[in-house]
Amino acid sequence: MNQQLQQTIDALSGGLQDVPASAAIDNVTSWHQTLDGVPGAETVVEHLASLKSALESGDLEGAAALLPDLGAATESLAPDAPEADQSGLRQLAAALQG
Repeated sequence: MNQQLQQTIDALSGGLQDVPASAAIDNVTSWHQTLDGVPGAETVVEHLASLKSALESGDLEGAAALLPDLGAATESLAPDAPEADQSGLRQLAAALQG
């Protein structure tokens, strides 16, 4: 599994509420940069942009409301991802949807 994916899963292991907003913004920004322009990731990129905006404005309820759709979009990437990342993407999707 790639390092960025593993770090994100590790950060969420204590639950979404335990992730500081500044760390969440950094993580979302990093993923947005990684996935921008990747074929098939357009929906995830759009969700990440919305999530970043909500986090930066301090709208934590709005940010939380975006997570299930981001999780579903993340899960849809898993079948086309490198085999080593598929399980991690499914884990991340479950954490976002949970």
